[in-house]
Amino acid sequence: MRSLRVTAKYMREGEEVIIVTRGQTAKSLLALVEAYPKGVTAQEVSSWALRFAAYCHDLIHKHGLSIRTDREQHEGGWHGRHVLETPVEITEVVRPERKEAA
Repeated sequence: MRSLRVTAKYMREGEEVIIVTRGQTAKSLLALVEAYPKGVTAQEVSSWALRFAAYCHDLIHKHGLSIRTDREQHEGGWHGRHVLETPVEITEVVRPERKEAA
């Protein structure tokens, strides 16, 4: 496996929904779940997520999750804090295999 894969489940209208995310979107899902209920800003994950809002967009539109974006003021402007509103249970995390140095 070449990238992180995260499987999760949640309930929507009484039905269990299972989602599988990969790569940066999977890492973003883990960050949102770990930060619950505080949420995450792009600055907090800037060491690895150059497009955090885009990954949240994918989680919303491709996987059906509810993620709210709160506007937080700071010196020089504002930034968005992304907060996962859908109760999600992570069921599997598969990390990429690392190649051994020869």
